[in-house]
Amino acid sequence: MTTGVSNKPLSEKLAERRKKQLAELDDVTQQQLHEHVSVLQQQLSDVRRTTETAIRKQSEKTTSALNEFRQQHQQQIKDIEQHLAQAANQAERLSRAGSLQSWIRPLSITLSVMLTVGAITSGGLLLTDRLIDNRLDRLAILRKEIRRAEQIPRLPEGIQIRAFQGATYLLGVDPDTMWTGTINDGQTPVIRLTRE
Repeated sequence: MTTGVSNKPLSEKLAERRKKQLAELDDVTQQQLHEHVSVLQQQLSDVRRTTETAIRKQSEKTTSALNEFRQQHQQQIKDIEQHLAQAANQAERLSRAGSLQSWIRPLSITLSVMLTVGAITSGGLLLTDRLIDNRLDRLAILRKEIRRAEQIPRLPEGIQIRAFQGATYLLGVDPDTMWTGTINDGQTPVIRLTRE
């Protein structure tokens, strides 16, 4: 009958215990890494969805503004045609009345065309400026979102996080070269993963 005391040497027991703890640590680290990857993928998905929605809305606004501009442009062309017809009729009447020289008729038509074209051009430039400003604002917002996504902390290559029985562990850290210490007056243990 055995008394419960193992005949294995202490070093063998410690080696088995260390092997078991390393296996548990490996499992926990893999689980923690998967959780970290899942969180990062969700954040990336959220940023992508937000960006796609913003681009789609901006595209809809641009299309709407261009349609509005096209309608205004067509109306202005009709107005130009009416002004030209009125100017031609007026010049013809004045020419018949004999109170104007023959060169005034083309001058009045030219002046009317110039004023109408100037009005259309200035309206088109204002609309184009608004569209460009909107796109620049949207681009600045997208750049901020990209910078924010790029600033998510990443572990150095070869380092893994594992959770086991409610505790978090790091795998892949060389114990001979790592620096360990504490912060917050010795309350929080830390390990430096990168070289300065």
